[in-house]
Amino acid sequence: MKALGMIETIGLIGAIEATDTALKTADVQILNQHFVKGGIVTVELTGDVAAVRVAVEAGEEAARKLGVFVKSHVIARPGEMIGDMLEDKKEEIKIVEIKEEIEVEKVLEEETKEEIVSKIVKNNKNKK
Repeated sequence: MKALGMIETIGLIGAIEATDTALKTADVQILNQHFVKGGIVTVELTGDVAAVRVAVEAGEEAARKLGVFVKSHVIARPGEMIGDMLEDKKEEIKIVEIKEEIEVEKVLEEETKEEIVSKIVKNNKNKK
């Protein structure tokens, strides 16, 4: 795994601002994001060590300007088990997102069916 950088903020807006600034500052990629209780958001970035350091510093400064910065940290060469842990967490998030999408689709399908039945009933009443 390449270097791992983390920026923690209070609230999603600060996390988005910090991440946007970090991504525009250096060649890094978003690895993951975590929504913690109390409105704390942690964004994980990965890339070359120097790029991650610069990106995290820039993201930290952007969050400070908004007054929502909590903490940041860079791990130059995280151990293999850290990478596995982060990838496992990422898979769990994907599974939850897929389940939520399926649930939303089911609700939309049910609403659509109800709307169709309602229209048919209205049309039948109008014909009489």
